[in-house]
Amino acid sequence: MSIPVVNEEDEIIGHKDRADINPSVDIVRSASLWITNRNGDILLAQRKYTKRNNPGKWSEAVGGTVESEDNYESTMLRETEEEIGLKVDSYEIGPKQYISSPARYFVQWYQTVIDKPIEAFRPQEEELEQLAWISEGQFVKELKDAPEKYIDEMQEIARLFIKL
Repeated sequence: MSIPVVNEEDEIIGHKDRADINPSVDIVRSASLWITNRNGDILLAQRKYTKRNNPGKWSEAVGGTVESEDNYESTMLRETEEEIGLKVDSYEIGPKQYISSPARYFVQWYQTVIDKPIEAFRPQEEELEQLAWISEGQFVKELKDAPEKYIDEMQEIARLFIKL
């Protein structure tokens, strides 16, 4: 799969096969969707224990690398359908974030409000262990008391959407 490689201004400078990406050198693009419900709960996903990066840790429910000729938005829409089995048609563009460690990538964030029970989602079996709604208060408490439960970048991500 061809992955666009970008410079520090997020301009495409080439493409590499996914297997040839050096995450500490190459900068890639990704898109993620921050999902809340009307009550302010946050939809989070537990990554598969077999994942190479952050196995078993919790992260945003939707996120993925921009591939081939896709852009941030089409990646977010594709990943939402693949990872949680949902088509979204109402969302807002959120902030763009640059992560420099342990891998280097830009994340274009999107936000949406979805009022569905957890049973309405279809987690992608090869990517996710489970999905869960978590209250903002519980999320903030866990980030403080048990940060190891979450991907390394979660503190930085959370600051984009909530007051810590």
